[in-house]
Amino acid sequence: MTATDDEQLDKLREFWTQYGKTIIAGIILGLAALAAWAGWQSWQAKNQTAAAIAFHQIEQLSAANQPNQAMEAARKLAESDQGSVYATLALMIGAHEAMSQNDPAKAAIYLNDAMQHAKQPSLAALAQLRLARVQWAQNKPEQALTTLKAKTPPKAYESMFTELTGDIQASQKNWAAARAAYEQVLAAPDSANTMVQIKLDNLPAASVATSSPTASGKEKS
Repeated sequence: MTATDDEQLDKLREFWTQYGKTIIAGIILGLAALAAWAGWQSWQAKNQTAAAIAFHQIEQLSAANQPNQAMEAARKLAESDQGSVYATLALMIGAHEAMSQNDPAKAAIYLNDAMQHAKQPSLAALAQLRLARVQWAQNKPEQALTTLKAKTPPKAYESMFTELTGDIQASQKNWAAARAAYEQVLAAPDSANTMVQIKLDNLPAASVATSSPTASGKEKS
């Protein structure tokens, strides 16, 4: 071995003495991180499989006309897998079953849970829309309108939110607000909503909806 070789070996030994423990610790940490990642992926896969099975059971309970069991199973899945697709869809089934039992208050609880915790914006918007409909059915129009404004929906849902706003306003004889909502829906690009046009056409004419102070009474002399 030449002198140069000895020098290189000495440098390697010095380097290893100084940094060897750090390198080994880094390798161990890296291997531990890889093991943790693999374990997490395995846990997630198992969790998703369990949620899928639970959701299928809820669907079967609903189809078998067992509303109470379906609602309870939906509640449990929502607690164990909060915010997931399966949990959100389960809550919607629970709300449907509650409405079939004439229990809109319970349906509202399920839908509010789905709206607040859904991780998918489209599912959250769908729950929000259904919650507003349930509140309207409970004769709570102002609460329904507040729900519709609680979160901005994805663009694909905007016209449905606006149309429902118009429906609620029309039910309260707020003709101007209903008209504005329906016109907004029809003004959207590529809008061809015949039903909304019919609703708009059936509203009282603006001149009739806004009566003058003396229209229903005697004129002042």
